[in-house]
Amino acid sequence: MSLSPNDLRQVPVFQDLSQGELEWLLEHGQERYAQPGEIVDEYGAKAERMMIILEGEVEGRLGNSFDNRIYIAAPAVGGLLPFSRMTTNSAMVVTTKPSTLLLIHKDQFMPMLNAIPTLGPRLVGLMTDRAREFTRLDLRQEKLMLLGKLSAELAHEFNNPASAAKRSAAGLLESFGDLERAAARVGEKLGASVLENLLTYLQTLQPKPLSAVARADLEDQIGNWLEARGNPQAWDWAATWVEAGASLEWLEGLHHLKAGIAEEAMPEVLAWLETSIRVRSLAGAVQESTKRISALVKAIKSYTYMDQAPQQAIDVRAGLDNTLAIFGHKLKKGITLERDYDPNLPKLEGDGAELNQVWTNLIDNAIDAMNGSGTLRIRAAKEGEQIVVEIGDTGPGIPAEMKAKIFDPFFTTKEAGQGTGLGLDTVRRIVEQHRGNIHLESKPGDTRFQVRLPIAKTQTARP
Repeated sequence: MSLSPNDLRQVPVFQDLSQGELEWLLEHGQERYAQPGEIVDEYGAKAERMMIILEGEVEGRLGNSFDNRIYIAAPAVGGLLPFSRMTTNSAMVVTTKPSTLLLIHKDQFMPMLNAIPTLGPRLVGLMTDRAREFTRLDLRQEKLMLLGKLSAELAHEFNNPASAAKRSAAGLLESFGDLERAAARVGEKLGASVLENLLTYLQTLQPKPLSAVARADLEDQIGNWLEARGNPQAWDWAATWVEAGASLEWLEGLHHLKAGIAEEAMPEVLAWLETSIRVRSLAGAVQESTKRISALVKAIKSYTYMDQAPQQAIDVRAGLDNTLAIFGHKLKKGITLERDYDPNLPKLEGDGAELNQVWTNLIDNAIDAMNGSGTLRIRAAKEGEQIVVEIGDTGPGIPAEMKAKIFDPFFTTKEAGQGTGLGLDTVRRIVEQHRGNIHLESKPGDTRFQVRLPIAKTQTARP
């Protein structure tokens, strides 16, 4: 099969070319017929030719990835284009259907533009459209990777309180049965009035802060006291009593309640009181866990600026705190957090969700740099007509040879699969869209990213 000028005329940029111009393309191009699955261009290989797709379809896997693809169906033009600065293929190109291609080597670009002058502006337009599409796909991939990162962090944050609530709820169900049985025994032996007195006395317990040594000593004292009264669970119960705020004096005071409590009734009384304390403790744990979950939901809603307009008045301190809430579990593993916020920090106008992506990337990088041990420093202050946010860490620092490239597209100091995927290039772009700037200072033990944003007129600048 041989291609004809009419085959080329179906491609929009070629449709009004003369017969002679179309024949020039056919004469200087290489025909190729490919079955589905054939590799037309290897990722990372030298970019050398323009691809005219006359039949079928090709798939461009950006960065050789199956997760980020672009499809080009016939009739279309792809591959290397005149005036492009691309030196290597940024995608692996594979046919997805039986395809007919005409390939024109870059050595023919200047003769082609001389022979067909109208092609120059048209191919430049195609190149611009393609760059816009690749940028859109890159941003989508970055956002998906960031979403995956945040999902993993939030899974950690939700798992602890949710598991605690589940355990406590199960303990409550079991303990309620113990409580009912113990109350029945005490009521039968001592009567309702003593039971009421015991409930009132129980309300006088108040938990007290104790050092580890003081707590251990008190548990020993209470354990001995309970054991002396024939309590078979003395040492299991001792910690419960100490946690509730009991002392030996408080336990001895049980004997002085109105109507008195005989010594032989004390085991039943102690069993009922211990079960009551345990039920209250479990109910408190459920309450605290659900409060934590509620606080996380509130932080996430604020973090994403859900149900808010793209441009809004932004409280930078709240944005930083909401971001820190998402990384809470990482901060519990040996990292000290220091916050220094100007209490009179003004709000600024901008896209809060995008700025929170900036804080997410910088805070995550700082935490990772310290490898589980160090100090994370967050500062937010007003300097002149700007708000300055500084995120610092006590990690090993960024080598001097990397500082100049740290904001370059696709540059990373992390291993594949690590980090948010957002990238410092995109961080820089978001900051610049808010008419601000970002600066790095780094030495061993002190790395600081400083973001400066103007307070007035910070609406994001869109291309």
